[in-house]
Amino acid sequence: MKPPRKRRKAGNDLIHTGGDWNPAEWPVYFIASDVDTLGRVQQYHRYLLIAVNEIRDADIDHVREFVEKSGCAVFIDSGVFNLSTRHAAKHDLTMDQALALAPSEIDGFDELFAKYVRLVTELGDKVWGYIEIDQGGKANKTKTRTRLEEKGLRPIPVYHPINDGWDYFDEIASKYDRICFGNLVQADTATRKRLIATLWERRRKYPHLWIHALGVTASELTVAYPVNSCDSSTWLSGIRWGQHDAKAANKRLWSLGEGFNYDRDAEVETPRGHRQAVRLAGYDAGMVSKTMRIVRHDQERALEADVGMFDS
Repeated sequence: MKPPRKRRKAGNDLIHTGGDWNPAEWPVYFIASDVDTLGRVQQYHRYLLIAVNEIRDADIDHVREFVEKSGCAVFIDSGVFNLSTRHAAKHDLTMDQALALAPSEIDGFDELFAKYVRLVTELGDKVWGYIEIDQGGKANKTKTRTRLEEKGLRPIPVYHPINDGWDYFDEIASKYDRICFGNLVQADTATRKRLIATLWERRRKYPHLWIHALGVTASELTVAYPVNSCDSSTWLSGIRWGQHDAKAANKRLWSLGEGFNYDRDAEVETPRGHRQAVRLAGYDAGMVSKTMRIVRHDQERALEADVGMFDS
């Protein structure tokens, strides 16, 4: 059973984003995949991210069951990444060029918008939250968010530091209780460190604010600069690339070798089969999330001890 929900106290003018979430329950690591795959690991890890493009009509009941029967926290992604990826491939554009296009210029936007509204209208009060449709840069995503809010929906705004400028961060951070932080998936290691470190410092001004880092796996970086929540699909890397890593404090140390890889020729339900490999990956993700909580707890205890030392 999920713990009772508690709303963070904040100013009366703050816009509360939609969904059933507990601000005291952090940090959180969401694992991203399709409904079928996540259905195989929900008993090991309860934080699931599903993009709109991955949810078929037949999947809606399954998503509802994740929440109502299994006690999962389901985060709905807008599907813009998939939309832009397909458009970029079709029109020989870079991903950044496709993401910058106005909604009217990208293939399939109207269909995605209609599906998003339908899904979120049906599931929005049950899921943990849902990300805005952030296609087309600051001006366009603001207009799209306004359209959604006029329909009674409360999406979480997305901030892209490389494209939006820090003034826009202050604008949405002062208005909303949660925001998503982008531009991290394709950033190199040095750039990612700088962005997350800057984010950590700038959010000090907004103690009410929950920040979700898009496309980020818990690592030594999120130990140094803890984010409230993050997500990635790399929990399946052992299946995709045949490498299962040992970790300490969520830092990757070394590969555990082929003994932890599944056998592509084995029946899917056998001990060396694909589905057992998925379950192992789900269990590992659950341990990553627990480690995030333990590290946060240890950091808070250490800080309290330091403060007490100076007080005495």
